[in-house]
Amino acid sequence: MRRSIFSLALVVGASSLAAAQQSKHSETTAVSRARGYDPYLTWASVWGDTERKGVYTCEEWKRYVTKLFDQADRNHDGFVDAKEFESIRKADSMFKDADIGYFDDNRDGRLSRAEFVNQPNPFFARYDKKGTCRVTLDEIMDAANSTAARGR
Repeated sequence: MRRSIFSLALVVGASSLAAAQQSKHSETTAVSRARGYDPYLTWASVWGDTERKGVYTCEEWKRYVTKLFDQADRNHDGFVDAKEFESIRKADSMFKDADIGYFDDNRDGRLSRAEFVNQPNPFFARYDKKGTCRVTLDEIMDAANSTAARGR
C-alpha cells in the first residue's frame, strides 16, 4: 500500500513539475517572440536587399510598390480605384488592412501612381535615422540595441 501511495505521489509530482515547466517555457517563448518581432523588418525581406548585401533602399521600395500598383491597375488607365485596390490588399499582407483613403491625397476616390508610390514606408521612418533612403544591417542593429537598452 505504501508503495502505491508513493508511486502515485511521484507521478502526480512529476506531472505537476512538467506542466509548470511547460507553462513557463511557453510564456518565455511568447514573450521573447513579442520582444524580438518587428513586422517592418520582416516585411523588408519581401521588397528590399535585392542585391543581398544587407542594404535596404528607397529605390527598392519604390520598385516594389510600383510593381504592386501596375499589377492592380487592370484597365491600365494609370489609376487604381477601390475595386482594383483590393488586389494590392491581397498581394501583400502588410496592406491587408490598408485603406485606400490613406494614400488618396487629393480625395478623388482613386490613386495615381505617385500617390501610392510616394507614401513614406514605415520601415524607413524607424530605421533611416540619417535620412539617406538607405538602411544597412548595422543601422538596424543599432536601432535594436537602442530599443533593448531603453527596455532595461
